[in-house]
Amino acid sequence: MQEGRGPMDEFLPPWELSTAPAAAGDEPIPSDRFRASALLDVRGLQISAGNHPDAPSLVPGISLSVSRGEVLGLVGVAGSGATEIALAIAGRLPVPALITAGSILLDGRELVGVSPRALGRLRGRAPSFVPADANTGLVPDRPIGRQLARPLRTERGLSRTAAARRVLELLDRVGLPDPRRTSLELPTQLAPVALRRVLIAAAVSCHPDLLILDEPTGPRPAEADSAVFELYRGLRQEFGFSIIMASRDLGVVAAECGRVAVLEAGRIVEQASAAEIVSTPQHPHTRQLLEAARNAGFH
Repeated sequence: MQEGRGPMDEFLPPWELSTAPAAAGDEPIPSDRFRASALLDVRGLQISAGNHPDAPSLVPGISLSVSRGEVLGLVGVAGSGATEIALAIAGRLPVPALITAGSILLDGRELVGVSPRALGRLRGRAPSFVPADANTGLVPDRPIGRQLARPLRTERGLSRTAAARRVLELLDRVGLPDPRRTSLELPTQLAPVALRRVLIAAAVSCHPDLLILDEPTGPRPAEADSAVFELYRGLRQEFGFSIIMASRDLGVVAAECGRVAVLEAGRIVEQASAAEIVSTPQHPHTRQLLEAARNAGFH
């Protein structure tokens, strides 16, 4: 290393910034009682599988809200719309899916139609996202430290040295045993468990107001990732963000969330506290999900 260079300068070259009102939908579950002090307010959100008349509707119209510091669970089987809603809020709907109607307000700021560059200018206030598949969350051929440092510089305005230092602090905070070595590695060199922790570090790096988790245990059983949930709880207490957790597993959602919205065919069919969902489920689909969770060991 050349004299005078910082400890991570070798993987922190300069970079450039990336370039990159609606009708209300049907909402069977009134949600106004959940809107007090809402950080996130979603109204009449409609999502289509494509931009043509015959494209199927993935979400025909939902409304929901999340308060500051709250953990909301979206639970439903494949095709329920839970993942699509999470992706839409995070601004990560994959092409050709698109939002066709509705509003997504985060702390009063409209997110629908906002470009990636404009989201970056929110300096961390845009939702952060941890994908179900840890292998899809990072560029595979770029060192991890460089990828984590970029938003710290472009969105939070940190210097090269400060960003490098913060990357090491974040990797240490999420429980990786050798932060410096991890920062120099490529994502493909890490085991899935370690890679998920890197994604968590990236997600909280800019102090988001809202963290969105799609299948937070990934393909692994929930009991194998109890330490990851403990990490999420600690980070939420430390940073104060709200969480939306989308999952097929009602057991996971009920254990980790204060409130649960049950989805079927793109609609919210039941919404209540986790305790109420578990003790007195009202909708047949909720009861089916609860039975499946109990058969898998949820108590």
